[in-house]
Amino acid sequence: MRHVLAVSLLVGAIAGVAACGSSSGGGDQASTTGTASGNANKHVNIAHFVAIQANPVEQVIIKSAKATAAANNASVTTFDSNNDVQRELANCQDAIASKKYDAFVLKAVSGPPLIPCARQAMDAGIPVVVQGTALGPKQTTEPQVPGIVGTAVTLSTTNGVAIADLTNRACQKAGANPCKIIYLFGPVAFDYASITRKTFKDTVKAKYPNIKVVAEAAANFDPDTGAQQARQLLQVHPDINVVVNDSDPVAIATEKVVADLHKNNIITVGAGGSAVGVNAIKAGKQFGDTVILPATEAKAAMLMAIRAARKQKVGDTTIDVTKDLSPIGTIVDAENVDKYKPEW
Repeated sequence: MRHVLAVSLLVGAIAGVAACGSSSGGGDQASTTGTASGNANKHVNIAHFVAIQANPVEQVIIKSAKATAAANNASVTTFDSNNDVQRELANCQDAIASKKYDAFVLKAVSGPPLIPCARQAMDAGIPVVVQGTALGPKQTTEPQVPGIVGTAVTLSTTNGVAIADLTNRACQKAGANPCKIIYLFGPVAFDYASITRKTFKDTVKAKYPNIKVVAEAAANFDPDTGAQQARQLLQVHPDINVVVNDSDPVAIATEKVVADLHKNNIITVGAGGSAVGVNAIKAGKQFGDTVILPATEAKAAMLMAIRAARKQKVGDTTIDVTKDLSPIGTIVDAENVDKYKPEW
């Protein structure tokens, strides 16, 4: 009940979020008022820690966070970890030492290693909001460190299950039993990619015994690497039914390889719910995609942090963004693509 109430409080503030984080100032400002009037409009400074700024999803997250802050009389400083846990720890410790920030939004490269810094921040009186990746060993929306203000996360386990379910749908369309697939995955050092991969494989094993992962390779979210890996693997395994990708840019590159090799019977699936993925679905080049809402995620986390920085009531807010805030669920395909608005 507490979870439902918390989500309900945020839905009004988050509803209508546009791609790349554009927001309506009036609605957001209203959402941050209503408690101690002395703090309601106080300007606050938020430190926002991101995993890798060069990633297009992260760029949307950064833009959305800044737009949300600007609409709510707050400033944001972005700390880029460049996919390096040690750098993220150093950034976090530097931000604490600076004494410039009224709240932290932590989007971890890897959740468990960042726990000590989150504790240090809270010990210094800085409220902490968890964004994107679960801060702890468990894939859960529940705070795993006592004192965490709230979580707005896109659980990798939710994504992994969605990719497995989408793959099963593609296999049904292919009419193959067993259904032979190639799986191209993201950087193993990035928790989101590695846990998505594990969850995908575990779900396939438990729910879909007809699906056989014939080969897999690290594409590292890089289209050129993905295209190279797909070409090599398809030459070794010419009887593949489905190519599964855990990111849309790699999926688009894979689709071009499939077309170049004249393997029109091979179905491709993607992940990330991006504009290019949606366009590929509409064009009939891609079977389906999993949903990710980076702008919505960043907006939810930033609103929590702003409220906490003003010492306003936030509550035990726990959100799995894709499950709780997506208008279409976790999968986008030809049946619901017209109802889905990509955010990156």
